[in-house]
Amino acid sequence: MNEWEQLKKTMKGIDIVVELVDARDIAGTRIAIIERLAGNNRLVIIANKSDLKMDAAEGNRFISAKNGGEKDRAKVMKLIMDKTKKRPVKALFVGYPNVGKSSTINLLARKSAAKVAPVAGTTKNVQWIKINDELRVTDYRGVYPKHEKKHDLIRKGAINIESGAEVYAYKLAEEILESQTLRKWIEGKFDLSLDDAILGVDVLSIIATRRGFVIKGGELNIEEAAKILIRAMREAPEI
Repeated sequence: MNEWEQLKKTMKGIDIVVELVDARDIAGTRIAIIERLAGNNRLVIIANKSDLKMDAAEGNRFISAKNGGEKDRAKVMKLIMDKTKKRPVKALFVGYPNVGKSSTINLLARKSAAKVAPVAGTTKNVQWIKINDELRVTDYRGVYPKHEKKHDLIRKGAINIESGAEVYAYKLAEEILESQTLRKWIEGKFDLSLDDAILGVDVLSIIATRRGFVIKGGELNIEEAAKILIRAMREAPEI
């Protein structure tokens, strides 16, 4: 059974399917097959990580599971409970890895009910969590379209990479140089200036120099700079 068939099977008996997307790239983190499997009558789309957007996204579907508190908890509760008259409601949270599904469930539960870690793909098994007498929720493992390029998955924080990071970091660095928002953010994040950076490798060299990343012989450790850049981009104002 492939993963989409498994997800379809898991959706049986589910009242509401909550597709969590990244507020910094809503279109890029929506998953068409999930929305088709759920159907309009069961689907609720919520944009998490609004706190990371430079332009402070607002609206009843924008939340910060990390920093939103009771206001954002109330938003999520209302979106779920208004979608159906059935009680109790069984809601399934789905979406890309590392988009904040477990954090959103913890926000609802007001405690660390779902396992959370700063890496993609933490949730392995389905667990039902009682929010109150009217709502039960469960966190499904992260999924994404199989045709998606690895660079895009890294940019979205959907997969982890430790070896060969340099190859992917070059393109990220080039995108940073092309965006005034990202350039300014990186300069503040690492306390450095990119005024002399022309190519992606220049960005990595500047980061390595600023952080003191060197290898035997005094050569800059570009691979280590690549890793730290990729990790930092998970909190960037744009992805």
